[in-house]
Amino acid sequence: MKRKYISILVIATLALVSSSCSNFLDVKPVGKLIPSKSEDLADLLNSNNTMDWQFRDGYWGNFYALLGDNYQLSENQSKYFYTPSNSYTERFAAYTFNPPYENPYEGSGNWSLGIYRAVEVFNNVIDGVQNLPGQSDTDLGKVITAQAKAGRAWTILLGALAYGPAYDPTNISQKPVMPYRTFSDPNTPNPALSNIGQLFDLAEQDLKDALVNAPVNVGNPSRANLAAVHGLLAQLYMYKRDWPKMLTHAQEAWDKSVAAKGGVNNLIYNLNDFYYQPNPNASPAPGTDVEVVLDLQGPDMLFMQSEARENLFYRPAPDGDGVIHYPSQEFIDVFDKNTDRRYKLFMLKTLGYSTTVGGVKYDDGVITNYYKDTKVLTSQGLTYPELLLMKAEANARLNNLSAALADLNLLRTYRYSGASTDLPSGGSLGQDALLFEILKERRRELPIATCQRTFDIKRYSLDQGKPWSKTSITHHIGTKAYTAPINEEYFTLQISNPILEFNPQWGIALWNGTYDPTSKK
Repeated sequence: MKRKYISILVIATLALVSSSCSNFLDVKPVGKLIPSKSEDLADLLNSNNTMDWQFRDGYWGNFYALLGDNYQLSENQSKYFYTPSNSYTERFAAYTFNPPYENPYEGSGNWSLGIYRAVEVFNNVIDGVQNLPGQSDTDLGKVITAQAKAGRAWTILLGALAYGPAYDPTNISQKPVMPYRTFSDPNTPNPALSNIGQLFDLAEQDLKDALVNAPVNVGNPSRANLAAVHGLLAQLYMYKRDWPKMLTHAQEAWDKSVAAKGGVNNLIYNLNDFYYQPNPNASPAPGTDVEVVLDLQGPDMLFMQSEARENLFYRPAPDGDGVIHYPSQEFIDVFDKNTDRRYKLFMLKTLGYSTTVGGVKYDDGVITNYYKDTKVLTSQGLTYPELLLMKAEANARLNNLSAALADLNLLRTYRYSGASTDLPSGGSLGQDALLFEILKERRRELPIATCQRTFDIKRYSLDQGKPWSKTSITHHIGTKAYTAPINEEYFTLQISNPILEFNPQWGIALWNGTYDPTSKK
């Protein structure tokens, strides 16, 4: 019998519980063949399968980020690095707006490994608690069910944002996007595809359910606490453009976090406290910054671990380092070069891409690269700085300008240097001008290599006529320009053929074109 579960290996409880400790986050195998109590199921939530591969390819990058405006490619990279046999061609296809970006004839890692493998773990936990006698009424059973529902909601929400259109509350698209699978039995066929509105509603219900029993504290932010669930609801309402609810839950998440952690200083790193450890043996290439090869030092040295103080809900971010693609000039220019500590610490000169072909060397020379994603462990889940900026955005959109400015200036205290870190002339700005400053701060704060900026571009497109809203994105390779409107054709992903073949009940025709991701050179 063909398996119905979206062309991935079904993750049986036995396999998850007894797999090697490398598959867990600081948790050793429990050695149980058959779960008999909630503790056995709780270990499933520590599996890396709940958090890896969400918009990360086999080289730990992310092609979806290349749809946005934070990156640029060079002519040398285009000609000599991105060849048809290169494993990074999905990124080139996205940068040149050449859909489909993933090979439609192969299974999608984002879909099968990043989304539905994690969903299967969460569903095994939820169903496992219900099926074990007496466990659904225990405190632990309630807690891990809440955490599994929060993880499932975030995971499918992320997929909905990529595979679906922007959520427009005035005109909700009825286009089928993806299934919201809520059962673990691999023999149960997938449900019908939900549209973007239905996916948001189902994720919202999961998060509301999670609020009831989510714990105040967690051992590791890979599992949601109560503040994280409120933060994820705020994030959902942000994409749903429900500003009052966004503010309510962002405020709840912030207040609970400050109370639990004992103050803002325990939620956000002050980048003025960071510095690079000198190394007299370092010998940087001429014109490059020695900091590229130096070790970053911070106040607690936990900033490269998932327990870092800024992580509210941790999910590994793709790798933004290397010479495969560079930060765009627009991204570089959004920083204040004199006072922004992120620019000072992480925007560094380094050697760009070079190669020798036929005895001729092609060299990009010294370029500017952004090293925050590798000098500090970044999260594409939810951080306290992002939470504070969501609170600021909601306040600004509701015209609570003094509160919005206070939120923005609070974050700037930890990110800028100088006699005053407040936004210059912030008190004189009108609603649109202040909101624009908040959204620029959000762009600076979020990791460069994640899908988050692209998701923002999609939702901002509904703010027609505003200074932060774009109707199209243009990328350049040398003198050649690639432009695409921000619409479903270019800014949504398609379900690949192997997945469709296992789910004929969806009634979606297989793609039968020629996949050539580098054809737009």
